[in-house]
Amino acid sequence: MEEFTSLFNNRISCLQRLGSPVMGWSSVYTPEEIIYAAGIAPFSVTGEGEPEAVKARSILSSNLCPYVLSSLEEGLQGTYDFMDGVVVVNTCDARRRLYDAWRIFVKTPFIHLIDLPGTVTPESRSYFENQLRIFRRSIEDHFKRTISEQSLMDAISLWNETRRLLNELQQLRKHKNPPVSGTEFMTIMKAGMSGNRKEFLAGLRRFIEGIDKNRNVSSKRRLRVLITGSYLDQLSLVHLIEELGADVVCDDLSNGIKYFEGSVNIDKEPIEALAGYYLEKSGHSVMADSETRFANILKLIEEYDVGAVIYFSLKFCDNSLIDFPYQKYKLNQNGIPVLSLEGERALVNLHQIKTRVQAFIEMSEGI
Repeated sequence: MEEFTSLFNNRISCLQRLGSPVMGWSSVYTPEEIIYAAGIAPFSVTGEGEPEAVKARSILSSNLCPYVLSSLEEGLQGTYDFMDGVVVVNTCDARRRLYDAWRIFVKTPFIHLIDLPGTVTPESRSYFENQLRIFRRSIEDHFKRTISEQSLMDAISLWNETRRLLNELQQLRKHKNPPVSGTEFMTIMKAGMSGNRKEFLAGLRRFIEGIDKNRNVSSKRRLRVLITGSYLDQLSLVHLIEELGADVVCDDLSNGIKYFEGSVNIDKEPIEALAGYYLEKSGHSVMADSETRFANILKLIEEYDVGAVIYFSLKFCDNSLIDFPYQKYKLNQNGIPVLSLEGERALVNLHQIKTRVQAFIEMSEGI
């Protein structure tokens, strides 16, 4: 696990030493394969280092998504001065504002906005496919590189292998006593988005091969929890839940299971296949209606024998906050207790959250 922690914690210095261009992204709807096929290393902009976002709040409204504000703050503070490009997907108004502010105030050499349709129809598929072709040409023109069909296929195969291995690891969490904790799984996910793809894959293979499937065997039945809601990569919250006696066995998060679900169809033309894959990611609040979201969550609950749901929303994340009442109502109808938590990017209210989580676990265990 130390290897994955190091991959994430040292990602900036590793990317600076990579010897190839690097490009940041801020949404799981970003077709990383196109970036990688150009010989450019894609990595996730996390906003983890600047939670207060003082400068960003002077440019954008304070009641905007804390992830967006913190990401912009990192850009303004020079954290990504080494970066050769950044791509933003227009998944919500906050991300659209991030693109505008970054383009004006950070001035990364290459910046691109991919427009994501809000529905999945034949027309929207065609539109999004064209968006990806424009993105491909923009990279080729700016970096003076050709993205061949073969390089795209190679990148797709590499990313599909990543998805396959992460899904293999995820399946182990279905066990009565999961050999991989939720904290460990989130650590691995963060490392997977650090930009060192081949190094990450080598480590992931070693981890899966060496995992002791019986290491957490216990006679005591622990509450099995699913986390859903908005962007969440705070190890402290997942660790807190598990420290208080529950197992986080699954998530329905953009930077969790949504990142590696399914695979890109290698039998189709590469851009067409990528457009279809990214446009049709299941159950995400920026694309799916509430009923579809619920059906997807309920499916995961049944698959992973989940006994309770924790719904986390970043402060001012409209998509998640609007969706919560319906999800809570439907889950309660199905006998699933739900706890709603709201927090800033850095979860400065963790001590207040602890009391609520502890009471929720105790209550849910008694149901």
